[in-house]
Amino acid sequence: MSALLRALAAERIKLRHTLAAGMVVLAPMVVLVLTVLQLSLSTLHGRPAGSGGEAWLHFSSGLFVLWSFLMLPLFVTLQAALLGNMEHANRAWKHLLALPLPRWSHYAAKLCVLAAMVALSTLLLAALAPLAGWVVMHTQPAYGLAGPPPWRWLAGHALACMAAASFLTSLQAWVALHWRSFTTSIFVGVAGTVSGFLIGQSARLGSWFPWSMPLQVFATRADHVVQVVTASLIGGALLALLGMWQFDRGEVV
Repeated sequence: MSALLRALAAERIKLRHTLAAGMVVLAPMVVLVLTVLQLSLSTLHGRPAGSGGEAWLHFSSGLFVLWSFLMLPLFVTLQAALLGNMEHANRAWKHLLALPLPRWSHYAAKLCVLAAMVALSTLLLAALAPLAGWVVMHTQPAYGLAGPPPWRWLAGHALACMAAASFLTSLQAWVALHWRSFTTSIFVGVAGTVSGFLIGQSARLGSWFPWSMPLQVFATRADHVVQVVTASLIGGALLALLGMWQFDRGEVV
């Protein structure tokens, strides 16, 4: 455990003033700003059917669907590639692996940092959703937002979305750390995201495709959500252990 903490401390220092650190804030902000602009500039006639609470749920769902379906897979792809490229670009692996730390600790530290970035950005989206809703409330009264925001819904779906992204996070980390090519990591993530547009609509395959798993959190059936989250957590944990084992015994390509 002390080895992992030392590796994490080194990662924290390397992340200062980097694009990867800035993207933790920029990615959810892009989703919030685009949603606010789209609703504020739309032409709505009259108040929508339902209460202000239902309007809040509709607004929050729109934010998280955009996040989980498009931005989150691309965010994980970019962040994983940037974390791996810190060492690949400067040929720094030889130096790191020569330190008196177990090899697996460097892999685990990268994976922990990536998972923390996913968690922070998702929680930031949930925390700022009420602020974005307040803006829409004033710029587009016809949308029908009224009353308090659905804090419990936001917290619950943010946590579920983070858990459902576990498999994707472990997979992109493995690709980014195993292959030296920045392009390879980006290609895998973009190809998976694009494929997720089609596979995510499949009732049979969407629940098992890593890039479409976060979107499944918004299915209407509670048992389906539990299945997806459980599968993602187990798959992510197994792939993380496999990646650390391979990294500990193999060579970085």
